[in-house]
Amino acid sequence: MKLLKYIVSISLIFILSACVSNSTPTTTPKPKEIDNNRSKDSYAYLGELTPAQEVVKNELIAYLNDLENFNIDSIVNKTYPQLFNVINKQHFRQYISTMMNSKDIVVQEYDTNITKIGEVKALSNGIEFCQVDYDSNAKILLLNENIYNTETSMNYLYDILIHKYGRKNVSFNIKKRTIEIKRGEKMILIKERDKPWKFIGDNLKYRQIYYSVLPPEILNNLDK
Repeated sequence: MKLLKYIVSISLIFILSACVSNSTPTTTPKPKEIDNNRSKDSYAYLGELTPAQEVVKNELIAYLNDLENFNIDSIVNKTYPQLFNVINKQHFRQYISTMMNSKDIVVQEYDTNITKIGEVKALSNGIEFCQVDYDSNAKILLLNENIYNTETSMNYLYDILIHKYGRKNVSFNIKKRTIEIKRGEKMILIKERDKPWKFIGDNLKYRQIYYSVLPPEILNNLDK
């Protein structure tokens, strides 16, 4: 049986793929319509935000829209560039686009919701940064009926996923061959002097390379 490959585009968006392929995608996700009429009250649950946090919120909303619509070029362009000193940019792009090139799976839905915007901290060298939290919810369809085509193999897959994400965060529909996964995400937004805001994921794997990527003053001010 083929093992499931988890491809997390460096904590930007998780993509499940049973088989990575370079062939033309069988299904292409339909871009979402961005609700430009969403009221300010929609984010009232975040509490009272400072002007700087409002700026971060708007930048984050635009970035999450890029994730939800699989806007690969924008995602790469908005990624904190120093990350590419340790991660090959083309490999990074390939990780993000893997789902688009797979005949085996397709992400039918991908939704995000901001849950926390931290303090926007200004550093002495003109850099600003902010740590944020958001939730993601992905619904994935297994297209290839030659993989995970028995109840035993589907249960095996389910066991892997609940071990990784937690039982309450994983839903299976064996008949429809769909998987729904919810997870909490963290991210850091960084703005260098006279440059636009950039994004980098915040998780255990990233923190292993932070010392090669982030300025020391940011490292010293990160929430644990």
